[in-house]
Amino acid sequence: MNENVFTRQDNKVAAVADSQKKESTSKEQKALSEKDTKVIRQFLSSIGPYEADALRLAIALADGKVTITTFSSDDQLALNRYLNSGLKKEQNSAQQIQAHRIHRASNLSKRAVDFCCKLQLLTVYEALMDLAVNASYVEQARVGLDKISVGRTTPQTSSYGSNSSPLK
Repeated sequence: MNENVFTRQDNKVAAVADSQKKESTSKEQKALSEKDTKVIRQFLSSIGPYEADALRLAIALADGKVTITTFSSDDQLALNRYLNSGLKKEQNSAQQIQAHRIHRASNLSKRAVDFCCKLQLLTVYEALMDLAVNASYVEQARVGLDKISVGRTTPQTSSYGSNSSPLK
């Protein structure tokens, strides 16, 4: 009979210890969650237009989840929007557009350094350079600049979203 009393008391002590542990764990999780939220907010406020999607795709390339030939049309659109972002009407030659896209691809590769190892970075850099100098995408960007000056829609909102891919 005495064993039962001790066993019950041990169970109560264990139950109290577990509840205290759960309370402290939930407080730690909340603190971690708040810290993570702050880090995410700082990261998002530091990136430029279209950069989050482009970085997500660069990391997917690094992890081997996709290749430039298996990108969905939405992924192609996201990367091309990032690569073409900041183009000006004055940059209307294919060489100027290509130089701009190469610069943007290089910047994206630099941003991926925090998320990838060296071998993965080589994969990302090679794929982004292939996209940056792709003649079809450069021409679409050039045509888009012409349409901007006339006031019509751009290829970024129309033909990039089509299912036909110049890379396939």
